[in-house]
Amino acid sequence: MQVPHARLIGRSAELATLGQALDAARGGAGRTVVVAGEAGIGKTRLVEELLAKTAPDDGGPLVLRGQCAASGAGPVPYSGLNGVLHDVIESLGAADTLEAAGPAADALGVLAPGLVQVRAGVDTERLPEVLVELLVALAGTRPIVVVLEDLHWSCDVTRTTVARLARAATAAPLLAVLTYRSDDVGRRHPLRTTLAELERSRLAVRIDLGRLGPDEVVQLAGELHGSVEPGAAVDGLEDLVERSGGVPFYVEELASYVGGEIPDSLRDVLLLRYSQLSPAAQEFCRAVAAAGQHASHDLLTAALGEDRLVVAESAAREAVEALVLIPDPDGYRFRHALMQEAVVAELLPGERRRLHAAYATALEARPPSVARLAEIADHWWRARVPERALAAAVAGQTAAESDAGTSTALALGERAMDLWDLVPDAERVAGITHAELLRRVAAALHSSTRVDRALALARQSLEEWPPGDPSGRARMLGQVSYYMLRAGDVSGLARLEEALEVVPDDDLSARASLLLIKARNAMLAGRHGEAVEASDAGYETAMATGDTATASVLVNVGALSRINSGDLTARADLDRARELAGTDWYALSRYYTNASDTHLKLGEYEQALDLASEGAARARELGAGWGPRAMLEGNAAEALLGLGRWDEADAWYERSMPLVAPSTFAVYLHERWTWLTFWRGEVDRAQAMARSRGERWLQHSRNEMQIRSRASTTLAELALARGDVDDALRTVAAATDPAALYGYYRLPVLGVAGKALGRAREAGRAVDEGPYRAALAACASWPTYPVWAALFAAELGEGPWSAVTEADGPAHLLPYALYRDGAALLAAGDRAGARDRLTDAVEAATAIASGLVANEAAALLVSGALGRPARGGTVAGRDDERLTDRESQVLELVAEGLTNGQIAERLFISRKTASVHVSAILRKLGVSSRTAAAMLAGSERTAS
Repeated sequence: MQVPHARLIGRSAELATLGQALDAARGGAGRTVVVAGEAGIGKTRLVEELLAKTAPDDGGPLVLRGQCAASGAGPVPYSGLNGVLHDVIESLGAADTLEAAGPAADALGVLAPGLVQVRAGVDTERLPEVLVELLVALAGTRPIVVVLEDLHWSCDVTRTTVARLARAATAAPLLAVLTYRSDDVGRRHPLRTTLAELERSRLAVRIDLGRLGPDEVVQLAGELHGSVEPGAAVDGLEDLVERSGGVPFYVEELASYVGGEIPDSLRDVLLLRYSQLSPAAQEFCRAVAAAGQHASHDLLTAALGEDRLVVAESAAREAVEALVLIPDPDGYRFRHALMQEAVVAELLPGERRRLHAAYATALEARPPSVARLAEIADHWWRARVPERALAAAVAGQTAAESDAGTSTALALGERAMDLWDLVPDAERVAGITHAELLRRVAAALHSSTRVDRALALARQSLEEWPPGDPSGRARMLGQVSYYMLRAGDVSGLARLEEALEVVPDDDLSARASLLLIKARNAMLAGRHGEAVEASDAGYETAMATGDTATASVLVNVGALSRINSGDLTARADLDRARELAGTDWYALSRYYTNASDTHLKLGEYEQALDLASEGAARARELGAGWGPRAMLEGNAAEALLGLGRWDEADAWYERSMPLVAPSTFAVYLHERWTWLTFWRGEVDRAQAMARSRGERWLQHSRNEMQIRSRASTTLAELALARGDVDDALRTVAAATDPAALYGYYRLPVLGVAGKALGRAREAGRAVDEGPYRAALAACASWPTYPVWAALFAAELGEGPWSAVTEADGPAHLLPYALYRDGAALLAAGDRAGARDRLTDAVEAATAIASGLVANEAAALLVSGALGRPARGGTVAGRDDERLTDRESQVLELVAEGLTNGQIAERLFISRKTASVHVSAILRKLGVSSRTAAAMLAGSERTAS
């Protein structure tokens, strides 16, 4: 039943989009395209049509393909990435691949164990970074097309790689094409987060493949059948249109039955070709189906036997010629995953058990990897051998946990929990207790940010913990307390104290770990005395065991607590922490992170930037994963905020936020990015960002003073921007409570509090200002007190704005103070002074890309009829900075509210040319938004 290969029908627009992306990548401007659609809609067919245009030639793109796969226990780890790396090695050879990957190449050994020997303890979280850097390096020699299919079956590492690849593609001759089944990605599917970040960051173009229309179905059927003409009355054609539902795969399967009897059920449609095969060919197809989405020749040989496989060659050829199977260089796969799934359902019980047991045994003889262990566990599960399935699931869960395969570790752990009661003497078979299994699954759930479920399993584990293991029970109590605190339950502190009470006196290692948890939690919550006491005790305990790395972190935490309470002499303790860390990266990363953060608190932004950058470089040198490096780069980004290098900081947040998993650290970054977005003038977007994640900020703020301070500041600013003074006052009230905010963390909140109190005064509201003044006075010993005190006084009209401009504060306060001073001078009737201050404000705000201040200052210049700013890249006073006739035309259309696209249509120019004109206008006018430019245009018309 040979079916000719049909032309691609009904996808001209989608193919054009892919073609444009390919052309852009060839020209050096990479793209990422996401192709979505239900099963059978033609995603792979569309990609193949594109790739047909990339036939290898001199300088042609290198195509690298990977396909994600699933087992009964969830995604097969790294399956899609394995294919991509395999194609790289096929193209370059192993030696050149390793050379291109550089010194971190051993991370690739997680994908290809035979490629390189992986160092003991290597941080496998770095795999996405190393693989993407390898692809970018290859793209430097020739254009690259990376195809990753079936992302609905992707693992955590694959999704992280996708986010990083999409970012890298924007600056390299690299086209990434990603496909997934939209009907398999529900509301809670983890891929949705990745796709949302790509869309929000405008990193990907999305193609949604819809079903074919009736005319297109007829056209496709005609292509396939060879005898159907448009408008021809053929028996069964109307039935084909109806039963296929416009899904191309179903049309292809049904086309041969036009004019005859059309199968009734979807299952029969999927099995049309299979049912026409000989019994031998059907048996071979069932063997391939049991192997998964791809059956390698080696695996088939090991499972079925070489003699039997040779005999089956004619059956295999029959299945290939019938378009049921497709051969590839090392095995067979089904033409479509839907067909494979239907054939799997045809397996008889005995046949299923025999084949899956054979595949499991064959895979066990190969070098272990996370993906392989997951497949082994799945095959034993399907073979209904619970003992072997349990042992394999636990082994796979352990390996996945070690290799950052969180979703796989979770799925295999939950599979092991399901099997436990089916296996006699399960503890012996698994090699661990049920309590330990629960502990591991709880850890995987916590890594997946499912804190409530993690806490429930951790509590169950604690209940089951063997009474003869007091050290393990104490550690478990510590884990439960940690999850409770992460969930915002402060009663976790009591659990931690219980852990410290029951830990044996001779288990100094466990005691030091618990004291570290206690010290860290107390430090983050602002209970500095408790934190210092716990860190000092933990230090003595850790040093007694010779554990200098843990001792380093304890000294670090103690130093931060002392510094936060105002004892700046404790900065010397941070140097001691670095000395104790030695070469231990975790301890070193804590030093770099907390020491650079201390510089930030003290307003020493250059030093903070240098130290955080040094730490990030050290992380790369040591092959550390993205997590700790992101924390250091996040501190560097915050230093850039203080220095006024906002474009650089915004670019880092834009690039990095999609790569950060939901966590406390993600809250830090998102809050700072929201603050920056607001001050850059994108007020509506900032409000939306806070609405989407503000509840999470508040949840984490229960346990961390730093988040409490920052969230209070940003949420109050946004409330004032909405005109909601009451909400702003409720938010900043935390600054009056020393148990809620202490020392440095009070000051930025009090700065906003001054503004909120001033607004309340203007509205005739009576608000007790005493607690705010007392809170400010309590911070007088902190080095940055002068600038925040000056801001508080100026907001209330009790001090000059010049005191803020002259203070050495974060960069945004200079243009803001100039703007407020200009507004005050204008209100007092000093028009000349107001013009100078507001002009300076526009200039200073534009220099750091603070659209909020630039727009408000420019608007005040217009509303006050003060004329245009005369300095800082503006129009007045410089002939070469005056608007051209075309720019004046464009400015008029901007003032009408037209978009760049509408301006392009009106003036018969390209959208890009319109964008260039608008950018030039903003620069020449000295403003940073279209709104401010429109206001200036209006003032020009009024003046004339």
